[in-house]
Amino acid sequence: MTVSLLPPISYGLAARIDDTPLTEGPRFVRTGGMSRWHRPRSGVLMAGARTIYTVWCGQQVGGLSRAAAMLTAETVLDDLPVCATCDGRAVGAGQESDGPAGRRLLFGPRTLTPPRWCPGSRTDLYEPLPGGTAAQCLACRDVHPIRAMGGPYASRAAIVQHPPGEALFGPCAFHQWRHPVRAAEGYLACACGRPLTTP
Repeated sequence: MTVSLLPPISYGLAARIDDTPLTEGPRFVRTGGMSRWHRPRSGVLMAGARTIYTVWCGQQVGGLSRAAAMLTAETVLDDLPVCATCDGRAVGAGQESDGPAGRRLLFGPRTLTPPRWCPGSRTDLYEPLPGGTAAQCLACRDVHPIRAMGGPYASRAAIVQHPPGEALFGPCAFHQWRHPVRAAEGYLACACGRPLTTP
């Protein structure tokens, strides 16, 4: 039995362009040196065919040394315990319907829904319009005023804070809506290098 994995939004900006986020993974994972089983939250298939899982308690599983060799299981058959933080969060977030011993658990992971404020807000990710007082946001394509921001020591012009428009760019598989940067004239990319396009 596999479980659904969330996008690896906690994975650093060092995600290489040929790394692939995993959507499914094993139910339990650990390394040979770990004292307990863990539940995977997200997974990445590295360019060199190496798989790394981030587990719900924050650790990573997957390595090259013998002590760090990854073990996976559908059910825990040995006498090692299961990490309570991982188990509770995995079940509470919906990876499974019932918790240990049939208990109902609930956990709210960081949201993967579009952000409350457009990621282009208060940035220079805009294309100015004639007149110099308004601009088209590159992140959501809505038109909003531009203002001077930052005070006397870090002054800059930026588009005002605004909710995301209907044409908000599709999320990066690794970083969602967190790190947009200007890639070319009128286009955005994620800071990790992946292109961001309107869905």
